[in-house]
Amino acid sequence: MNLLILGSGGREHALLWRLGQDKSTNRIAVWPGNPGMEFMTGPSREKLKFIKQSFNRDNFKEIVRSEKIDLIIPGAEKFLYEGVSDWAQEMGVACLGPTKKAAQLEESKLFSKGVMTAAGIPTARYRDLTRCFREDIEMAFEVLKGFQKPVIKISGPALGKGVFVCASPAEATDALMQIKQSPMPGIEQGIFVEEGLSGKEISLFYACHDEEFLFLGAAQDHKRLLDQDLGPNTGGMGAVSPVSWASPEFLSQATETYLLPTLREMKSRGTPFTGILFIGLMVHEKTSNLLEYNVRFGDPETQTILPLIEGDLSESLLELLKGNKTKPLTLKNEVAVHVVKAAKGYPGLFGETVEKGQIISARALEDSHTQFFFAGVMRVGEDLLTDGGRVLGVTTWEKNRDLARAHAYKKIQEFSFSGEQFRKDIGAKE
Repeated sequence: MNLLILGSGGREHALLWRLGQDKSTNRIAVWPGNPGMEFMTGPSREKLKFIKQSFNRDNFKEIVRSEKIDLIIPGAEKFLYEGVSDWAQEMGVACLGPTKKAAQLEESKLFSKGVMTAAGIPTARYRDLTRCFREDIEMAFEVLKGFQKPVIKISGPALGKGVFVCASPAEATDALMQIKQSPMPGIEQGIFVEEGLSGKEISLFYACHDEEFLFLGAAQDHKRLLDQDLGPNTGGMGAVSPVSWASPEFLSQATETYLLPTLREMKSRGTPFTGILFIGLMVHEKTSNLLEYNVRFGDPETQTILPLIEGDLSESLLELLKGNKTKPLTLKNEVAVHVVKAAKGYPGLFGETVEKGQIISARALEDSHTQFFFAGVMRVGEDLLTDGGRVLGVTTWEKNRDLARAHAYKKIQEFSFSGEQFRKDIGAKE
């Protein structure tokens, strides 16, 4: 089969690398991809084709026809919000992504809260601040006083940076003022506050079609910029998979409590869900609550779950989308750790300059337990340069977490650039 992957980051690089190893794949077009993908070796590199045209509906139809695409995999959420799955449906081509209406599960956090409430899914108490934020900020400050540990969330797409975890109403007031003074992406869709939850976070990934699904794995993301979960939220500075304390019983219960009620609620609304559903949970002792949905592969979690999936993943995904019964995926009994290096100034939440144009040293050698994934890079002549944001990452997989961490931190040193930022504690705690 021929695949089309949409996006340009580390997640899309990981999808290209993993799906390119499947015997069922002949060619993988990437739109637009990034020049770091050319550094791969093996079958995935041989199957790679970059699509250079601008992305729009007409070009999309032309590419799907000319490249004889059998399966489309949107990586970045922006493609889903533009309606790429709806376009694919019109053409009768399989797409591992929700329709534009169903993509509201991620595009609008207020919409997702409504789904959780209607489906009876455990989640944090919340209040919509949109109206008072726009018209009466003092009233918004009063609402914040009713929350012990307020978490402010921008409802619309905020590029992974629209969550502000605050220790007190006073801190939340400061955060709200910062947002008011420096408007962020997604704010036009609203803003709300919810009660902060304590515990351990876990992300569960499923490929879904109506009420059928394949479990792809569980991972822990590290959102904060600095060690010990300090500093601002980012798009993710690293991840680990699987999660040691997530027993088969826990995962089974999570499927019953969170996944299936969501799929049923979406179907009852006339917007059945097809695509990747990423369910983020907060777990404290024997209780858990749903934090958020994502409707595509996560970044950087994808870079840890994909190396652990055995078999022909491309074929399994296509069969699922055709409505055929598929066997559960087999996951390796190993641990994968992914460490991200980001540019100076990242995440640039409040106007900081995120540095670009630094030469990336190229001393790295891949091995049977290592893969480098590139994101914010550009090519100038023979040099690979930083292009802002999260620049690159490395994933290693070993028989246990300690070995995987040690290997990852050894390998991440093999690519370096001026001003680089990376955490030293990815995967350090259970």
